[in-house]
Amino acid sequence: MQCETVSGGLRGNRLIADTAKKMWAQNGVAAYYRGLPMGIFGIFPYAALDLGTFEYLKRAITRRNAKKRGCHEQDAEPGGLMTAAIGGFSGAFGASAVYPLNVLRTRLQSQGTVLHPRTYTGIMDVTRQTMKGEGVRGLFRGLTPNLLKVVPAVSITYVVYDKSKKVIGLR
Repeated sequence: MQCETVSGGLRGNRLIADTAKKMWAQNGVAAYYRGLPMGIFGIFPYAALDLGTFEYLKRAITRRNAKKRGCHEQDAEPGGLMTAAIGGFSGAFGASAVYPLNVLRTRLQSQGTVLHPRTYTGIMDVTRQTMKGEGVRGLFRGLTPNLLKVVPAVSITYVVYDKSKKVIGLR
């Protein structure tokens, strides 16, 4: 529905029901899960890179602070602003690394619509066509707006996560 233009057409729940019926008629139950394997495949490396980078940088900064201040590491953890910066960086790193998977998944999901008429036979075909038509840059199309969303969201998430761990006594 995000890829269709419907001027003067159905709206709201009627549009949702009509779209669901069309999807069912075209591909059955598979139509509702187009792109799911790529989404699942992409979340694992993103989470690993994001969490791993965040924890590594946080530990390194904590050790540096403890050494610099001459105190125990528990008393040298980064503050909220530094935690936000680390979180923003780790989120940007993880999101950038797996972004090509998101582009390919989105193209698979939106194929055959009014705004995206090109069709693909699968992940290898969408990769081949994207590389042939747009080169490596095509795999990163839209990265900047994505990072403008991801960086603040992940920064806030890590600050809240870190502060809530302290409040409930997990440190």
